[in-house]
Amino acid sequence: MAGRLGAHGPSSPAVLRTGLPSSRLPRGYQGHLPAPRLPRHGLPRRRSARWRDLFGDACSLQQQPPPAAVRSPPAGLPVSGRSWLQGNGEGGAALAQPFRGAWFTGEFSFQQGGWGASLADRLVRKCDVLNRGFSGYNTRWAKIILPRLIRKGNSLDSPVAVTIFFGANDSALKDENPKQHIPLAEYVANLESMVGYLQEAGVPRSRVVLITPPPLCEAAWEQECLLQGCKLNRLNSVVGEYAGACLQVAQDCGVDVLDLWTLMQKDSQDFSSYLSDGLHLSPKGNEFLFSHLWPLIEKKVSSLPLLLPYWRDVAEAKPELSLLGNGDR
Repeated sequence: MAGRLGAHGPSSPAVLRTGLPSSRLPRGYQGHLPAPRLPRHGLPRRRSARWRDLFGDACSLQQQPPPAAVRSPPAGLPVSGRSWLQGNGEGGAALAQPFRGAWFTGEFSFQQGGWGASLADRLVRKCDVLNRGFSGYNTRWAKIILPRLIRKGNSLDSPVAVTIFFGANDSALKDENPKQHIPLAEYVANLESMVGYLQEAGVPRSRVVLITPPPLCEAAWEQECLLQGCKLNRLNSVVGEYAGACLQVAQDCGVDVLDLWTLMQKDSQDFSSYLSDGLHLSPKGNEFLFSHLWPLIEKKVSSLPLLLPYWRDVAEAKPELSLLGNGDR
């Protein structure tokens, strides 16, 4: 399962912060790299890279070189500040200025029906949603790379909202998946460290949202493990301990939190439909996450004005007066 400074579930790296709505981008444009063929969690048989992320070294799958963290923007497309930075993987996402933006993660959260895509759609012309997810990551690794994603002293990097969404990998059983497993005490310390770093980087705690890992459907996930010759490497009861620790960190740090683990199991309901394979979010799970996350994000971005006037309000004779606010620029 991918760790996320913000996302969980299906998504693909998206073009964010170009200053252009998706409908205006060149046909087939997928970002600043050739369009990748990403695995879909709903199709478990396409698994080479995905299973490396899910099981780490436990299944001895071949490692691939790490993705480049920064690429140059394509020629001819307007950018602002560091707006062309693009993330790969599950881990976090963000909203920043100007073009104002929000920072969220989930490598697959921008696929069709993903919660990241829903946020981006809801915030069109108000805020750019940046995918900073890194598939398979845990909080130990996320804490290390966070300064590369949001730098101190650069106001262009300061998002208006940030989600931190980790725990599914950290809570992997040590004996079965030692590479991704993080002890509970360290998980707590890492979350606190990331919240603290964001504050030092100019992102106040009022802009941060922690998200607990979702529950684990052990029966479905065990089938996935067995297909790879591995034992069940996660337990829902253990995931619950990490979810509870995430809630405590949010309370201690004074930040908002979405308790996905509890909400999906409310009233002992069957939550299996929220997960595509017992671990990753299904389309229904993405919709569930978005519906509960949006009220927390909305209050952080509600004061943002619509960028540029509605087309009927643009002055016909001298459009620059409407679009630039100053005819001599």
